Amino acid sequence: MCFHKSLTKKQEEFKERFDAAMKELDVYEPYFHRSGFEDNYIYIIKANEPYDIVPSYWGIMPENYNIYQRKGFLTKTNTLNARSENLFTSPLFKEHIKTQRCLILADGFFEPHTRNKISYPHYIKYRDSNLFAFAGIYSELDDGLYTASIITTIANDFMKGIHNKPSRQGDYRMPLILDKSNEDDWLNGNLSIDSIRELLFTFTSNDLVSYPVTKNVMNSNVNSNIIKSLEPVHYDALNTLF
Repeated sequence: MCFHKSLTKKQEEFKERFDAAMKELDVYEPYFHRSGFEDNYIYIIKANEPYDIVPSYWGIMPENYNIYQRKGFLTKTNTLNARSENLFTSPLFKEHIKTQRCLILADGFFEPHTRNKISYPHYIKYRDSNLFAFAGIYSELDDGLYTASIITTIANDFMKGIHNKPSRQGDYRMPLILDKSNEDDWLNGNLSIDSIRELLFTFTSNDLVSYPVTKNVMNSNVNSNIIKSLEPVHYDALNTLF
């Protein structure tokens, strides 16, 4: 599962990394921590529109909904993530995966690590702290706003060591971070079903690092959108030293 992420970079860095710019220049706000359950934007690049970055709400919703129904919809149907194995069969996802794919921009994300039934949030990012893109799908609602979900897949050894509590289905998950070499293909709205399926089995080739951070990032009653949320924290139970 991936319900928490960061995007701290300036707009100029998007142009350099993705050759894309904010379609609405005044709407972008960088953030150190964002929960998918907040009513705040994440930022995406849609299929067939690779030069525009647009704001989106996290958690895909059917097109005939409006954004005021978001809280109730997510309470009943949590779509912050979309399991790769269900994309072509789920009524919620099966049409979107064909032509409504997107890049979901980030420079880090948070996952819980469990030790003796206690969770310790970890921050995961590229070793060089650069931008990256989650594989996502999106919808456009009746009111013209976008919603999007991060695709998750079976965790590799690195991610399984961090997010070490299995899902309700009994497997270990991680968000699908696309390799830079695969991003253009993911945005190709005419990509064949077989090619889409192949991309679902890829992952970034960049080195990832992780470290424990404050438990405030998992506490909705605390303002965790501060730089301190990205700083390493020592927990005796984890034997971590910084």
